[in-house]
Amino acid sequence: MKKKISDEWIYDTALLFYQIFSVEYEDANFNATLMAGGGGNSTLCSTWTKLSDGFLNYRISKKAYKLLLNLISEEDKKNIIKNKKDITIPRKIIQDKYRGLFFNNAKGVVNRKNSGKYFHFDHNPSNKKVLSLLKSKVKEGKDNPDFLIELINYVKHVQTVDLVTVEEDEIRTSADLKLKDDKMDALQRDRLINTEFYNLHII
Repeated sequence: MKKKISDEWIYDTALLFYQIFSVEYEDANFNATLMAGGGGNSTLCSTWTKLSDGFLNYRISKKAYKLLLNLISEEDKKNIIKNKKDITIPRKIIQDKYRGLFFNNAKGVVNRKNSGKYFHFDHNPSNKKVLSLLKSKVKEGKDNPDFLIELINYVKHVQTVDLVTVEEDEIRTSADLKLKDDKMDALQRDRLINTEFYNLHII
């Protein structure tokens, strides 16, 4: 899941978005396309997902953690380490032994559960919202001499990847879909599901 990425590479990521958003584009259709959401249909959303996956922090909701313990064997429970605000899960539990619980293309709670999926890795906030946040951040600070350093730190923390239950994901996704343009920020999405989060380490 989480790979070690050098600070130089994160610098290049911040620089990429700085260069894109520090320019004012006159073409309205171009701007709309630039900021479009939706998986593979959006150049920048796809770019952000690929670029960021290696350095964003992961979290797991309390409900997802409790459900996981109910669904795996007693032997595998022993390999999960909980230490205050941190939970460590062996990679093989997620990617190999119980892969079906985490990965499936089914949509909606019922279809996901029917397929055996009970958890979802959710980008929080959405990738579309991240584009909006990065654009606003660059627009506000691009004239400051030390802004790029500030942007690098912002890029590192602008989004988390949350392991949540399919029900929690449905609540967030449904609320976001009701908004035509600007999506919810991370705090608003957290309030919707009203849960405690632990830092998640996948090793």
